[in-house]
Amino acid sequence: MAKLAGADQASIDDGAERQVSITLADGLVFDMTGQEYAVNWATPQFYFHLVTAYNILRHNGVPLGKAEYVQHMFAYLRQP
Repeated sequence: MAKLAGADQASIDDGAERQVSITLADGLVFDMTGQEYAVNWATPQFYFHLVTAYNILRHNGVPLGKAEYVQHMFAYLRQP
């Protein structure tokens, strides 16, 4: 958390407009801004891999449930 607090805010803000280019193995190129990258590329990739790992673990018998995946939903659960 201290690292985030010490980050240069102007540099982070400038990154939203910085041009990013991703070239896939087949030569397909995606050109976008830093903001577009964060919203349309990095975030969906993160959640895709998170859910895929969760599904593989569940398939292989690891006792995971929704409470482990969305703990914030159960943080204030009252016990009967």
